Amino acid sequence: MTSFVYDVRIMIASDLSENSLLMMEQGIKLARQLNGAVWIIHVVDNTLQYSNYVPTLPKVWNWEEVEQYAIEFLTKGTQKYSDVDKEIVIRVGDPKKEIIEQAAKLDISYLVIGTHGKTGLSHWVMGSNAEYLIRHATVPVIVIPYRRETH
Repeated sequence: MTSFVYDVRIMIASDLSENSLLMMEQGIKLARQLNGAVWIIHVVDNTLQYSNYVPTLPKVWNWEEVEQYAIEFLTKGTQKYSDVDKEIVIRVGDPKKEIIEQAAKLDISYLVIGTHGKTGLSHWVMGSNAEYLIRHATVPVIVIPYRRETH
């Protein structure tokens, strides 16, 4: 990222899904329109919140491997956006808390997030990071719906 000071700073939260590629595209499109810079964040969830509900998931993860995969996925997913200043941020921790913390630390103007479209039991078991971020973010949150084309 250049040393230029941007008036508009956009953070895009990625979960490394195919839907997150759409979120990146929309967030970068917004950055272009506002002449802003982009921080793409992925938080490696080390809270093991899912393994308590899904016994087949491993109890211990190789966080470094997941971090490396995230860097490769996001780097490849953003190669075509060379006209926008962007930085990839990888953190390990609770996604909700880390995204809020990093947005404040980086003085973010807008947060772009996506939804999974989970309902019922899976929403209750896994919770909703998007819902938490909408309620607790101190900046405007732009939500890109899951499977936008079918809605």
